Amino acid sequence: MSIPLISNLSFTKVSSAGNLNDKVPATRINLPVQYFKNVDNISGNLTLDDNTAHKKVILDTQDKTINNTSGTPLNNNKPNTTMDLKGSGNIQSQLKSHTVSVSNTDYTGTTTVTALNDSLVIVDDSHTYDTTVVDVEKSAGSGNSFGDGSTTVKNPLTNSNEGWLVNEAYYTTAYTSLIGGTSMANANRSDFGMSFTHAFLEDGTPISGALTGPGGPSTFDGRTAPDPSVNSTHTIGGNTYRYMKCDDCIVGVNNGNSGVFDFYAFVDVNTGKLVFAMNQGRGAFNQIKNVKVVGPVNGRKIRFTNNLSIPAFLTGGNPFTDVSVNSSATVTATRDSTVGSFEITASITGSDGGGQPYALVSVNDGAGSINTTDYTGTFSVRAF
Repeated sequence: MSIPLISNLSFTKVSSAGNLNDKVPATRINLPVQYFKNVDNISGNLTLDDNTAHKKVILDTQDKTINNTSGTPLNNNKPNTTMDLKGSGNIQSQLKSHTVSVSNTDYTGTTTVTALNDSLVIVDDSHTYDTTVVDVEKSAGSGNSFGDGSTTVKNPLTNSNEGWLVNEAYYTTAYTSLIGGTSMANANRSDFGMSFTHAFLEDGTPISGALTGPGGPSTFDGRTAPDPSVNSTHTIGGNTYRYMKCDDCIVGVNNGNSGVFDFYAFVDVNTGKLVFAMNQGRGAFNQIKNVKVVGPVNGRKIRFTNNLSIPAFLTGGNPFTDVSVNSSATVTATRDSTVGSFEITASITGSDGGGQPYALVSVNDGAGSINTTDYTGTFSVRAF
């Protein structure tokens, strides 16, 4: 019985990583029993390709380890043949981290990280932050003049058409959006500010007056700045409109334009355009100098959901720095910008209850199975 067995067996010593079939001499590659014996510690991967002539395959580690720092240590690609393991040498993957990145700064969307058991990185614009959305700074005498003729607009206070000295530079729907829509939410803030100048500097001081939003500072652009004397809201057609008035904040000095004048702000109900207006004096002799509007804009929210069965530790600084996230949990970072790029490295540590160290891949990544009945070493275990 022993003679036929020996004649059908190929014995191969293994001292390095690579394809096991390639290590077998051509004269023995088709023998039905292939016995591989590790004679040195292996760094990397051992792969066994399919060969229909092979009926039994044995890999004896003896006391030699097989460690792969970048992936799986074994690939049994023989779907119909089990690899029988023997010996006490540990067979482990040391792959414990994975980096996922998107370099496109305009990116929004969901990235599924297959290497981390379909963990998710979601980038969207659901984060908002306050920033300056209008920052107009003009030199004295070079501001934007009010109209000298009457412009007909629909005043939300009276819900009627009226003629006003409108500053045409700001009479746009774009400025309506920047001011916070029909409710002018961004004007209803303490950090809203505006200053005025004379069109003809020889006739008066360079800055003729100023104003701020409700509860704002006492000065703006170096001039005394009153709060609104009227700040009311009105519902028209299902929309909320704000009406603001600031008393005596524009100072006129020219002939036919002397005195102090009130300033008004609202959105024209007819056109949806922003109205910055006077209702006295000579509009063309008065200019809006500086305007500052602060309001919320969309930034970026970046979320990482850990679908591993153990905690992951996130590093890389873009956007997570030394952040631990439990299994099935989500961590969030926000950006006060529209940059959606990221680079996240997720790392794992520790061992399971049986002392098997965690890794991001299985010990065997091939289509064939492995038999550990006669094996006493320690595997690594995939963390999902």
